[in-house]
Amino acid sequence: MSCPTAQGWRCGDRRIELYPGKPFLLGILNVTPDSFSDGGRYSSVGAGVKRGLELCEEGDGVDVGGESTRPGAEPISAQEERARVIPILQEIRKEMPDAFLSIDTYKVEVARAAFEVAGVDVVNDVGGGRWDEGMWDWLASTRVGYVCMHAGGRPKEMQNQIKYRDVLQEVDEYFQERLEGLRSVGIEEERVVLDVGIGFGKLADHNMALLGGDWSRFGRPLMWGLSRKSFLGVTEKEKGLKSRDEALDWWNRELLQRGKPMVWRVHEPGRVRKVLS
Repeated sequence: MSCPTAQGWRCGDRRIELYPGKPFLLGILNVTPDSFSDGGRYSSVGAGVKRGLELCEEGDGVDVGGESTRPGAEPISAQEERARVIPILQEIRKEMPDAFLSIDTYKVEVARAAFEVAGVDVVNDVGGGRWDEGMWDWLASTRVGYVCMHAGGRPKEMQNQIKYRDVLQEVDEYFQERLEGLRSVGIEEERVVLDVGIGFGKLADHNMALLGGDWSRFGRPLMWGLSRKSFLGVTEKEKGLKSRDEALDWWNRELLQRGKPMVWRVHEPGRVRKVLS
């Protein structure tokens, strides 16, 4: 029997029950040469598969990305992105058939290949359906889960001209518009998790405001991607903490106090889980 305060996230044949006080930990696997935190460490198939399996063991699943979304990053072709991620996803699925797999991409060609080859459970779309017009039509033909994120521009230029009248209001309006659009093409809300896009076209003050926002009116869980983001350095300095990891722990405790079902996208799910225990 489901806990009355839990929220369901429908991802294909799975229904993930998200409980307050117990975030769903999605491990980050960047198989890129230029990501801001771990670029190049897992770009070979062997290293990527090994780390992906570790992340699944330490947490609840793994989110595999083949194109860097750090500020200033150059885009790559769908063909190159597929070459990076598909062999790794395929091997993880082979080695761990029940693994929860997410593909971090805004390109429908990559999402489709990841689904057809590895049966991914989720598409984590930093473009929120705006950067590839075919993404939502394809998603509507599947039962795959979906993360709809807000980004203040594409990675190459998103930190160059940051302007918000009111960041909370603008992200709120964005979520409302996106959810209406998803419904209009037949994508059920139960499949959707929202992400305010910490660090994606935002300054530290914007990130702090978004972390303090109340997004409950949308009735959907939020994914929080705080791990190793630069704004944590501000918290570290303000709170007298020793590292960004300690700053991440501080914010994680703050988020848990809200008692909301959440998904956390983290680099070290084992360490985070240990801190929360």
